[in-house]
Parts: sequence; structure tokens; C-alpha cells
Amino acid sequence: MEDSSEGLRLMVPSERTTDARTHNLPTSKEVAALIPGDFTAGVNKRDIVIESCSGNLQRISELYPAYLSLQYPVLFPYGEDGYRLGIDIGFVDTRGRKRKMVTMREFYAYRVFERYEESSIVVMAGKLFQQFLVDAFTIIESNRLNYIWINQSNLRTERVDKITEAAEKGHGDLAQHGKRIFIPSSFTGGKRYMMQHYLDAMATCKYYGFPDLFITFTCNPRWHEIDRYLQRHRLSKKDRPDICSRVFKMKLDRLLDQVTKKKTFGIVNSAMYTIEFQKRGLPHAHMILFLHRDNKIRTTDDIDKFISAEIPDKEVDKYLYEVVSDVMIHGPCGPMNRDSVCMNNGKCTKFFPKPYMDNTIVDDAGYPLYRRRNDGRVVEKGAFNTIIVMLFPIITRSVKYLFKYTTKGPDYVRANVGGEDQENEIKKYFNCRYVSACEASWRIFAFPICYRTTPVEKLPFHLPGQELDIYNQDDPIEDVLHRTMNITSKFLGWMECNKIYPQARELTYAEFPSKFVWNKKEKLWKPRSEKRKSFAIGRITYVPPSVGQAYYLRVLLNKIPGPTSFDYLKTVNSVLYKDFQEACYALGLLDDDKEYIAAINEAGLMLRSNGTSLTAFEKMPKPDDSIMKTGELYDKLLPMLTDEQRRVYEEIIHSVNHDKGGMFFVCGFGDTGKTFMWTILGADKS
Repeated sequence: MEDSSEGLRLMVPSERTTDARTHNLPTSKEVAALIPGDFTAGVNKRDIVIESCSGNLQRISELYPAYLSLQYPVLFPYGEDGYRLGIDIGFVDTRGRKRKMVTMREFYAYRVFERYEESSIVVMAGKLFQQFLVDAFTIIESNRLNYIWINQSNLRTERVDKITEAAEKGHGDLAQHGKRIFIPSSFTGGKRYMMQHYLDAMATCKYYGFPDLFITFTCNPRWHEIDRYLQRHRLSKKDRPDICSRVFKMKLDRLLDQVTKKKTFGIVNSAMYTIEFQKRGLPHAHMILFLHRDNKIRTTDDIDKFISAEIPDKEVDKYLYEVVSDVMIHGPCGPMNRDSVCMNNGKCTKFFPKPYMDNTIVDDAGYPLYRRRNDGRVVEKGAFNTIIVMLFPIITRSVKYLFKYTTKGPDYVRANVGGEDQENEIKKYFNCRYVSACEASWRIFAFPICYRTTPVEKLPFHLPGQELDIYNQDDPIEDVLHRTMNITSKFLGWMECNKIYPQARELTYAEFPSKFVWNKKEKLWKPRSEKRKSFAIGRITYVPPSVGQAYYLRVLLNKIPGPTSFDYLKTVNSVLYKDFQEACYALGLLDDDKEYIAAINEAGLMLRSNGTSLTAFEKMPKPDDSIMKTGELYDKLLPMLTDEQRRVYEEIIHSVNHDKGGMFFVCGFGDTGKTFMWTILGADKS
């Protein structure tokens, strides 16, 4: 053991410069792991120190078979072996599984299950079992990161044209070329992992339209299944976070089955959810449902069919009354309980109590204000717990909220030893990570933290000769070039498929996965089987406009069906343009400001929902008074109304002029006059 005379101190910063969503305090009493920011290549050496025969101290690796019995002598009094490398899987996998050895996660998942004729001392150890769970998960996580740490200096990516250029210049050493790979998108919970799922969710939203229902489902520790087990063994819910996680997963699967297969809300085109813990001790899921167009929620009456914010009648439905009064009422908070977790500066951050409403309405920001009539029904509440909350989303912010981990990241603790290494992505992910026992059990069981019912196919693309290749820095450049010449990228394979299948030439790149499937082994696209009725949504890799030609290529890929070459994409009306940007201009894809106007409208809507607007920015240009004169615009547009548009216009104006109110839903395909209707209604000053 190395001796260090340098003193260290734990610093708890007083300033609030970090994200409060990730660096907040826990709200439950539980055993959790705080992973320090000292991740190094030797991270698999844990803090178990033994004295050798020579009198020297030595750290023990977590891969040492006796690690568990040395770390937890109470749980393993007979010196049972822990995990070690090379444990045979013990059966023949008929599904063609390549790996023949037991993984570390599979081993620890085996250890946290009860079995007949086997001692249950591990799972009955209370807080020590919680420590065992978080310790096991941090071992699994650190070994996965350690593998990336060791190999990231060797694995590199580079464009094929750059590799070819290096070979032509006589540079045989590829160690100086390419970019290092840090935490890949395949690492569960990482930044790129969450970003990929976020983009997949947005692709689903683009295909099916705005989502219809947003459901928050929270684990209830008083579920009968949990109570029966805990009472039998005289344990508390904190002592068995694995039971809470497993029951919650079963309930979540049942809920998903209820809304998708039993069609509680009608036909569901797609469903997705993400799991969060947020230092609260128990998991909760955010679920989004995309309903079929025949089952869309279009009016406030449709909202009232599924969502109620009123206390049920105890005489009519006693069970529902007990459930709502027990676990679905917020509070108490406000003056009677200023110490509630929802209180800030003397006010409830969730805006409770809500005002009474005779009818459900939807505000300007797209959020519903549910019907809540003053019917005299009250409930005396002394505890706070929530099981299911249903919202009615109107805009895409619900999808962004569902995948807020793309910017939020995992939970952390605001304490550090020394400075933080901002440049090392693995250290930054690992530094002061907060892992609860419930989250540890969820991850050990390999339950998903992101799930969706509709598959999304990621569609990469590249400029001519710029496909990416992954190689080891020690690979000879000749072998790398030979490999790149014999491997077809998914993008080039799409163009080759368009030459073979006539039906493929009718589809754009994003539409292509709905009819064809990519064969990874053979590196080519094949038509989907009609018997299996498989389906996938295509998502073209995002690139910003600042990238240049790649951005314009992406614009063309979203518009032009069935290209067979790069020149095909650059050809407009039999004229071959020199680059993709000129081809976009020739097609009229860059002649207007529709995309910019849509972005400004969305930004304005989000700002107004937070009590501000674009006018709050001093440097924001404002239109002059001549543009704001709507009388002339109204006189110009009124004669242009069609008979159908005029009926809709007169009905809305009549309702406004006579203070009748109401909710009107105008539905139609693109370019059918919806924006025109909105413009003339806004110009009417009557």
C-alpha cells in the first residue's frame, strides 16, 4: 500500500453553481454509494487492505475470489467464493450466444435472489444488504468503465479519406491519427446513451405526431405484494430495495400491457418510458403514449373521460375513494406545513392548492387546467405520496422532459476532494456519483432505464469518401485500408439497394427502414418479411448547419427518394450541381424562412409559459408599427376565405363576441389553410 503524507480534506462548497436537479439532497433515509473522483486505470483495487507474511500491506482486487468473504465476513462466514474470471455459463445456449462465461452482473444478480435449501443471510441483512447492493453495482460499473479506460487509448475513429491520405504520405503509424473514444452510446446511463434515446423519441414524435398522454408512475411501498413479503420476514421496505424494484417492474409491465394491448385509451401507436430515482429511495417512470388518430384527445370532454382531478364519491366507488385519498393527494403543504419538500420561499413549487374549475380548459402554453368542482368532498391528509399522475401533453416539451437526462445526467453529491478533471469524460461521469440501493438493484437485474415499443433505426450518412472506420492504433495501415475497401457502410448500402429494388426508389432515407432491414452480418439491406410484419422508424443522424456540406446533404436525404449515387442527389432538372448546397437552392429548400419562423414560435411559446417573452431581450429586433396595423391585413384576407373556412371563422368569432367561450380544434393536412385561419382571427379587432 502506497504511503502518502499529503493531507486531504473533504470540501462541501457553500455556493450553488451546480445543477440543483442532480446535486440535490436525498429525501429518504437509505444506504447509498458516493463514488469519489479518483477513477484511474487501477480502479479495480478496492479498499480491502491485508497484511502479508512479510508485514507489508496489500490491496485486494475485486476480482479476487475471496473478495466478498473479506469485505463481508458476516454475510459469507464460511469464506464462500465471490466473482472471478472464467466462470463457465454451465449450459448450451441454443440461441447462438457467443459468450460462454458468466458476467460480473449475472453473478451478483444470482447472489441477491432467495433460493430454497440455501441460506438467505445475504438478503436478510438489512442495511448491510443495502451496502452489498450499492457495492456490487459500483464494482460492475467501475469494471465497465475500466475496460473503456484501458482501451480508449488504443481504439480510434477516422474518416477513410484521411486514412488514405496518411498512407499516400507514407505515414504508417495510425496512433497519431483519429479521435479517441470515451464513453460510447452503448454504455447504459451515459451521456451519449441518453442522447441517442432522446433523438429516437423525437424521431417517434416526428412520425406519429405530438404525444397524447403523459403518465408518471411511482413505486408505492405499501403495495400488498410488498407488504405481504416484508411482514412475513419482519423487514422494512428499506431493507429490501430489490423486492421494491422487482414488484415495481411487474406493475410497470402490467400498466404498459393494459394501455397497449387492452387498449384502455384506445389504439396506442407507440409507447415509451424512462426510469428515474433522484435520491428518493424508490423508482418512478415517466411514460408517453402516442394514440391512433381515431383515438386522439381533441376536446376537453375527451380529457374528462380519462383524467379526473376530483375526489371520488365514497358511496359510489369506495375502493377508488380509498386509493385517491391515500396516495394521490398532494400535501399537506403551505402555511400548515412549511417544512414540506415542495415548499420554497413560503410557496408550493407545484402551485397547490389548485383553484376550483367548473370545466376543463387548456391554457395558452398548452397545459390543461382540469375540472375541479366545489362539491364539498374533502379528505384529511397527513402524509404525502403519489402513485399515478396523468397529464395531457400538447407540445413536444413532454418528450424533452421524458429524456431530461440528456442534460441532467446521473445523480451526484456536491462534495469533492481537490479539483475536478473537466477534460476526462470517464472521471467526470464517475466523480461523486450518487447510487441508491434501489437503483443498484434495478441495474443489477438489468431492467431497462429507457424503453420504447417502436424500434428506431439509426441512419448514419457521410460525404463521398468520408465514411468512418474504427481501428486499433497498432493496426497496420495496409490492413485498415483493405478492411475499409471491403466493408459497405449502411449509407452506401442504401444506395446500392435502390439500384436493385424498384420499391426502394419510392422511399426517402428516413422512410427506408419501414420496408427494409439492415443485415449486419452480410452488410446489406433486405426487404422486410411480410409474414413477420416487422416495422421500424428511420432516424437520420443529426448534424448542425455549421458543419456545411454534410448539413445540406442531410436536407436532401429527407426530401429526395431513391438516390443511387451522390451525383444523383446533386442533380436537379437534369443539371448536375457542384455541391449539395447548390442543389438545395435549386430545389427551393432554402428559399424561405419556414424553419426559422417555427423555431421562433416554439421559443416564444416556451418563454410565455415561464412568465416572460422575446420582448424581454433588449437586443431582440422588434417589428415597426406599420407591421402591427392589422386592419388593412384583415380587409385583405377576409374576401379570400373559402366557404368552409368562413363557417369556422364565423362560429369562432360569434363565440368570442357573445362571451360563450369554448375549445375549437382545427385539423387538416399541410397547406390546407390552418395558418391562414389563425392569421385572419388574429387580425380581427372586432
